[in-house]
Amino acid sequence: MDETQRRKAANEAVFREVNERIEALQRGFALTEKEPLHLVCECDRLDCMERLSVTVDAYELVRSRSDQFIVAEGHEDPAVERIVDTGADYLVVRKRAGEPREIAEETDPRS
Repeated sequence: MDETQRRKAANEAVFREVNERIEALQRGFALTEKEPLHLVCECDRLDCMERLSVTVDAYELVRSRSDQFIVAEGHEDPAVERIVDTGADYLVVRKRAGEPREIAEETDPRS
C-alpha cells in the first residue's frame, strides 16, 4: 500500500471516530424518538462534508465489523473496498483483504 492509500485509510478512521462520538451523544434521543442518527460520511476524502441519516440499528450493524464504513453514494473506493449494503442515501463498504483492512481493524474504537 502506498502513502496515499495509508492516508486515505487514516482519514476513514478519523471519520469513524467522529461518528462514534456523534452516536454516543444522539443515541438516547434517537432510540426514544425513533429518529435516525445524523452522521458524517466515512469516506477517504479529507474535504468531504456529506451528512448521512442512519438508523441506530443500521449503524450498529455496520459497526459490528471493524472493516466496514458508511459512505455517501459515489464516495466508495473500489481499489480498496467493495459495497456490501445500501441505505436510503448511503452505502456500506467493506475493506478488501490486506493493509486497508488491517488499518481499519487496528483503528476500530470498539475493539
